[in-house]
Amino acid sequence: MRHLTFTADICGLTIRSNQPPLVMGILNLSPESFYKKSVKDASSIVDAAQKMIDDGASFLDVGARSTSPWAAPISVNDEKERLFSALSALDGNVNVPISVDTMYADVAEGALNRGVSIINDISGFKNDDLMSGIIADYNACAILMATQHVPGDPLGINAVMSALSNAVSEAERAGIDSHKLILDPAIGHWIPEKTSEYDFDIINQFERFSSFEMPILVAASRKSFLTTVTDKPAEERLLSGLVAASIAAYKCGHIVRTHDVAETVEAMRIIHAVKTQKPL
Repeated sequence: MRHLTFTADICGLTIRSNQPPLVMGILNLSPESFYKKSVKDASSIVDAAQKMIDDGASFLDVGARSTSPWAAPISVNDEKERLFSALSALDGNVNVPISVDTMYADVAEGALNRGVSIINDISGFKNDDLMSGIIADYNACAILMATQHVPGDPLGINAVMSALSNAVSEAERAGIDSHKLILDPAIGHWIPEKTSEYDFDIINQFERFSSFEMPILVAASRKSFLTTVTDKPAEERLLSGLVAASIAAYKCGHIVRTHDVAETVEAMRIIHAVKTQKPL
C-alpha cells in the first residue's frame, strides 16, 4: 500500500503523514447528543478538557449543537449561549488547539474571537455562504466534511472524493491556505439513504484519501452505523468504534476524533508501530 507523504502545520501542530495519528478529543455541550454520557457544560468542561489532554489529546473539538440529523434542532442563539460560556471557561486553561464544531459563520466568528483556532464545518461551507470568508479573514484552520447539498450526503467513495475536492477548491477561492485544511470523509448515517455499507466501504478504501496530500480526519467514534454489526447502544460502542477508526487510521487517517481519548491514543501507537516495523 503506497502512501503519498506530506507535512502540514495546523495551528502550531506539525502533522506528517509518517507520524502516529493524532487524537482529537470531543467536548460535547449538547444534551441532544446521541451519546448522553459525553455531554458537559461550562462548569465541567475545563476538568474534562484537562483529562483529555492528560490522556494524550493533541486537539479538542467543542460542539454546542448535535450534528446528528435526527437530533432536535436548536437556535443559533442557543448554540452561542452554550458555546461561548464554555469557551470563556477554557480560555487560558488549556494548551492545545481548540476546534469548534459549527456550520454558522456568526458562531464561528464569535468562537475565533474567543481563542479558537479551528472551525469544524460539517457542511463543507454549504450551509452558510459567509463561513469561508470568516475563516479566511481570521487566517484560521478548518475541517471540511464531504458534502454536496446537506452534511454527509455523498453516496459512495467517488462522490466523497469529489465533494472533498470541491470543498478544497472553494476554500482556496475564498483565500484560505490549503495547508490549513483538514478533510473529513463523512463517516456516519448522515442521510436516510446512506446505509452502513457505504461507511464500511469508505473505511475499506480509506487509503484513496492519501491522494489529497492533506490531513484526513477519522470520525467514527461510537456512531450508529456500527449497530448493523454490534447492535449495541452508543454507551457500548467504544470497541467497535475504535476498531473502525483504527482501520481507517492504518490506511491513511492522520487525526482521529473521539469521545475516548486514552484508548484511542494507545491504539494509534500500536498502529504506528506496525506501520513502521521493518521486515525482519
